[in-house]
Formats: sequence, structure tokens, C-alpha cells
Amino acid sequence: MKLFFYGVLMEHLAGRDVCDMLVGIGPGLPAWACGTLYAVPDPQGWYPALLPGTGRVQGMLHDAETVDLAALDHFEGVNTHDPLTGDYRRAEIEAKTAVGARLRVQAYLWNHAVGKNLIRLPAGDFSSWLKQMRRRPFGDV
Repeated sequence: MKLFFYGVLMEHLAGRDVCDMLVGIGPGLPAWACGTLYAVPDPQGWYPALLPGTGRVQGMLHDAETVDLAALDHFEGVNTHDPLTGDYRRAEIEAKTAVGARLRVQAYLWNHAVGKNLIRLPAGDFSSWLKQMRRRPFGDV
């Protein structure tokens, strides 16, 4: 199974706790997926919310064989008993690599309505938005 990361699970944005969950995952491959990306404010920093849509969301593809999915699901606020009630749900989407390969992968999708506090990221690149706006990512980077 492959995972598509587009925010604070990416190595260069991940806090120590997340990095500990991702030991051995490797650098991944640049990829993108269809969707609409938002930035969510939090006292501990900003994190992204991916919703199905027609935009282009930048991220990384990783092999998930070495990942503790239960720990990642917990970090992302997934309710494994009722996936539509947690903060996120892990679902299958299509991602495309930089060389054009199309793959079915898992990604964390936002489970809430878009509120006034969310900021839409038309470029679909959370990492670039953080840098441009001089914001810090969620966690202890």
C-alpha cells in the first residue's frame, strides 16, 4: 500500500512525534492528487485539510509497509469504528507521479465542513504556503 502525504506528515514539516511514527519510510516520490486544499489554524501551528475536488494538491508518495497505521490514524483523528465521524478518514484516492504514473493510494481526507477559519490554498501546496506566509506547521518542528 502507498500513502499520499500533503502536509505535516511530510518529513520536512513533521514534528518529532510524527517522525518517530515514520521511521524507515524513506524519502518518497513527488506526486499530486485531485482535491481542494485548505489551511487550518491551531494554537500549535497550521495543518492542512484535503477535500475531494478538482484542484491539484502537491504531496509525496510513500510505501506504507513500515508504518504503524494505527498510530498515524490516531494522530490524524481517525475514528476507526465510524470513519465519517473523526477529524479525518483514511480513504483511497488516485495520485499521479511526476512521470505521469497513476496509482491508487491512501490519503487522509478532511471530514468536516469548510468553516470560516479555513484558508483555501489555490496552489494546492501546503509547504509553499507556510513558507510564503511565514506560518509554522502543527507540531514541534
